[in-house]
Amino acid sequence: MDMGLEIIYGIGALVLLTALIFAVLQHYFRNRRAVQVGDEVVRERYERNET
Repeated sequence: MDMGLEIIYGIGALVLLTALIFAVLQHYFRNRRAVQVGDEVVRERYERNET
């Protein structure tokens, strides 16, 4: 039974590592223009609601 738990922990660690690598790559290769456009939309909505 101990071997089964080690396999489960190993698979869990592999899944977490894969998710971490995916998140880092998504952040690194994000579309900077899309982020800028999103920021502009948020800024415009904030200014419109403030007046």
